[in-house]
Amino acid sequence: MKLHALLFLASSCLLVNSCSNPALRPVQNQANPAFRSGLNALNTPAAGIEAAVNPERMAAYLATFAGIRPIADQKTLIPERGTVQGRDLTRQFLTQTLTALGYKVERHEYRRDAANIMVTLAADIPTDEYILVGAHMDSVRNAGADDNASGSTAVLEAATVLRELKGRKVNLIFAWFDEEELGLVGSRHLARKLREQGLKISSVHAIDMMGYDGDGDHAVELARPDGVLWDYYQMVNKTHNLNLPMARTNTGRSDHVSFHDEGYDSLCISEEFTNGDSTPHYHRRSDTYETVSQSFLVAGTRLIVAAVGDLSLKVPAPINIQQIPHDRFPSREREFHASYDNLPHE
Repeated sequence: MKLHALLFLASSCLLVNSCSNPALRPVQNQANPAFRSGLNALNTPAAGIEAAVNPERMAAYLATFAGIRPIADQKTLIPERGTVQGRDLTRQFLTQTLTALGYKVERHEYRRDAANIMVTLAADIPTDEYILVGAHMDSVRNAGADDNASGSTAVLEAATVLRELKGRKVNLIFAWFDEEELGLVGSRHLARKLREQGLKISSVHAIDMMGYDGDGDHAVELARPDGVLWDYYQMVNKTHNLNLPMARTNTGRSDHVSFHDEGYDSLCISEEFTNGDSTPHYHRRSDTYETVSQSFLVAGTRLIVAAVGDLSLKVPAPINIQQIPHDRFPSREREFHASYDNLPHE
């Protein structure tokens, strides 16, 4: 109990309301009252950077990814993210939004018509260490609101609010992977590239399907959490007073595996994919915006922002961690399709 209290006080003292560099402040969000309200909440003792997570902004991000809200300044909708055209429109939306936030967008093109999108947020204190937060941006040939507009939205929101955290001692990479549905293709290429570059990545946080909560308990699963990550998320869940039910699983076949295979500590954060409270619309045309639990998506995003925020501040992990092999926990295999046209019959 004393350790948790000290960790909470240490992380709270390092939080502030805005970036020190005015040129990097969000252009569109500064005028948003809800955004300002979220930042003001950082001044209260019980809140952290996760208080800046904005449900209205997240709903708008999700609606664009899922094809019911046009890309800003255009009349274009993203019809789906399983074709070259749909994924290209998704990259346009990400590039436009991230540029408006002050980021320099990097396109990692590993072959024609296939590219990951990523941005880097430099630490306030120079370092060669990185944390990566990512999600696959593609879907099967459907709206893919849960799989995986939900994860893409969570990463975009994390990129929006973590810029406001002062005192970061680790660089942050935010990435959106291409062609996960064809076999982790984009994330494998990116993980291999980062390894070849010798990038020092201390942890990778992949988000996949965090939009369904049938029983309303806001429970999240952490799949294959390497190193200290399981204990760290448990600690943050308590010290930031989030108190979400959490379960550990051994489920693979999402983008965390690509980075684990390259030697990086990683995990995947999701709805209860393994434990049974997962969307019945998985890989179906009915996986639409209306089926996503907005409150669950926001709650999960707050957990991720809090954990990544504390890691970037180098808040110490709990002591006396017992690392338990992944295969002692339940698992569920994910489905892959030979092509984006192969959807189950309704």
